[in-house]
Amino acid sequence: MSWTSFLGVFVPLLAITNVLPVLPVTLSILEDVPESERPQATRRALTTVLVVGISVAIAGGALLRWWGLTTEDLRIAGGLVLLIFAIHDLLFSQMERKSRAKALDESIDDDLGNAHELSIVPLGVPILLGPAGMTALLVFGETRGIVPTLLAFLANFAINAALLLNAGLVRRVFGRAVVRATGKVMSLVLAALAVSMLRTGIEATLGG
Repeated sequence: MSWTSFLGVFVPLLAITNVLPVLPVTLSILEDVPESERPQATRRALTTVLVVGISVAIAGGALLRWWGLTTEDLRIAGGLVLLIFAIHDLLFSQMERKSRAKALDESIDDDLGNAHELSIVPLGVPILLGPAGMTALLVFGETRGIVPTLLAFLANFAINAALLLNAGLVRRVFGRAVVRATGKVMSLVLAALAVSMLRTGIEATLGG
């Protein structure tokens, strides 16, 4: 495996799953958990992200092939999803979007205050690993290979875990402006990568 193939997955995953833009809403969710249980809730959320991410990267492509879908279908569909995600994030606040996800979950589940449930839904999924992140893992697992995808995911996971476990300190050090700017720059990078995926998929389909 080359560094190019690794970075080709690592950068877009970083753009999608970067925890900095959602730190404020993450902290607000953890405020609903008793202080003594917060470290355990955070670790449980991270475990959820790890298990779901690895499962999607390894098994997602096989499931799609069983449904008769091709790699080019996956490139085009994945590129569209990621492009929509990137455009929405450039135009709207990611924290606002995640806050709405939390509000929706609260309206559905009356037991949201339970620390065990909180750490899995909505904190683990869809806040820390949402549909765009799972789509990216599925697409890259098929188009770039499972090994580079898993290594890139684990590298991103390690970065996000370190940031999340020190969320209060990170928020004080970086400040809201830096957090928001980081999210917007990564969304722009993601939009360019999504367009590249779309172009490759369409060219391959028309050429075939």
